[in-house]
Amino acid sequence: MKLQKYLPFLQDAKEYTKEKFKKDFIAAITVAVIALPQSMAYAIIAGVSPKYGLYAAILPVIISSLLGSSRFLIAGPTNAISMVTYSTIASTMIGGIIINEMPAESKMAAVFLLSFLVGIIQVLMGIGKLGNLINFVSHSVVIGFTAGAGFLIGFNQLKNLLGLNTKSYPHFIDTALATFKNIGDTNFYALGIGLFAMLFIIVSKKFTPKLPGMFLAIVSSGAMVAIFNLMDKIKTVGDIPGSLPPLSLPAITPEAVHILIIPALALAILAIVEALSIAKSMANSSGDKIDGNQELIAQGLANISAAFTSGIPGTGSFTRSAVNFKSGAFTRFAGAFSGIIVLITLLILAPLAKYIPTPSLAGALMIIAYSMIDKKSIAFAWRSTNSDRIVLIATILATVFLELEAAIYIGVFLSMALYLNKASKPNIFEVVPRPGDRKLTPCSEVGACCQQISIKQIEGSLFFASINALEDDLYKDQNKKVVILRMRFVEILDATGAHALEKFILNCQEKNITIIFSGIRPNVMKVMEKSKIINKISSENIVIDSTKAIAMVISKHVDRQICVNCKNKIFKEC
Repeated sequence: MKLQKYLPFLQDAKEYTKEKFKKDFIAAITVAVIALPQSMAYAIIAGVSPKYGLYAAILPVIISSLLGSSRFLIAGPTNAISMVTYSTIASTMIGGIIINEMPAESKMAAVFLLSFLVGIIQVLMGIGKLGNLINFVSHSVVIGFTAGAGFLIGFNQLKNLLGLNTKSYPHFIDTALATFKNIGDTNFYALGIGLFAMLFIIVSKKFTPKLPGMFLAIVSSGAMVAIFNLMDKIKTVGDIPGSLPPLSLPAITPEAVHILIIPALALAILAIVEALSIAKSMANSSGDKIDGNQELIAQGLANISAAFTSGIPGTGSFTRSAVNFKSGAFTRFAGAFSGIIVLITLLILAPLAKYIPTPSLAGALMIIAYSMIDKKSIAFAWRSTNSDRIVLIATILATVFLELEAAIYIGVFLSMALYLNKASKPNIFEVVPRPGDRKLTPCSEVGACCQQISIKQIEGSLFFASINALEDDLYKDQNKKVVILRMRFVEILDATGAHALEKFILNCQEKNITIIFSGIRPNVMKVMEKSKIINKISSENIVIDSTKAIAMVISKHVDRQICVNCKNKIFKEC
């Protein structure tokens, strides 16, 4: 049972049937047909040969599918991850040389090291049970970064669509200036075949959505190059060896690791946020349960395998995962089969890849880039809260104008800072029984508070960051005879919070104010017991719910004459 937790595919294998195999295999073929052009296109985004994208769609996909928590998640190269990879190699220097300007062998060794470091970080995060920390990263970060990356991808591919031989730049402004400066050198053969691919994809998506439009567009473009002998007029992806992915060795040196560890951390965070978001969205439809830590380990091992089999960094792909799910995949083996099918296709059809024109891949990428700007999600985040708006705008602007890893850190830092700011302000308000049904309601809704009893409802977490707000509110009103603290909505209490409660208890006792706790949760009670502040309260003053607390207070502590003379009917009825 424990082994199946770490190797979830064993359970699938144990219950595997011919019918499940049939469903998985059909889904795998569909996924592979999409993965082939996408993997090559995303490798181009990353600034490397398309073959490295194909290699990353084989063993890493098999490993992540078999070991991952989700049955449907398909990993491999993705647009956003590839964009960060390109930004890293285009702006990072090792030994005084920008990675992107190194000889091909040294450049790829650095890229493989990036994959390796991303994988190691993800595995360590999974082992350290840090999967839930990703929940503190606002979804607005992903929306904003993806939108910004989509804009950059579209603009960066404009030179390939136009057939321009301009230098690649890591920053948007430099890219824009170089493109417009050389726009007069447009290759109309390249532009024509790129526009053909774009039109083909758009039309097929509208009228024949079940057909793999991108795959057919790339194949058709390649056929046109071969038939009309256009290889001398249009840049193509070049030769791709029809063999197993070659073994590779990352450039593991102290200097390279020191330089690439920060970009690798940014990539690891973005990758796992993407993967878990996709996995959870599909789990909501399938009823599956997702283990974030297991998914971290699976994605990490996939990236480590990419480092040693000539692959670029990757993560869960929304497009390929959605296709896998909608195509009827039943188990994790569907993803593994898709990796095997990509390998078989590579072995058989690699010689034909030399006819695939780069402009047609650029056209496909521009379609993908446009789809990355999710206008509905952006509008939803914009409408939601001020925090979401701030994170969204900051992430988009940082993505467009700064290094992409910096944009990720800015978005993550902002979302966590805004979360902590919100968490540091527990909701504390005074309540009273409501006329008629006697349910507790905020004093503001009935227009008055009790003169003798203060019933304070605390909602949120009482930890080091929220103590100032807690103390400020608790000491506002101490002219009452009794204070009842409703604790049923307090989920977290740490040592600092316990100390603040202890100070409040002692302060109340000095002023002869009776303090009663109601509805304390077991985990909060455990902290109160371990800190021994529970010993400072009479056991009869710790009750299960507020109804019992109020009844006890009325019978023992309330001056009935004050109630009778109270101008508010609600308190007379007490």
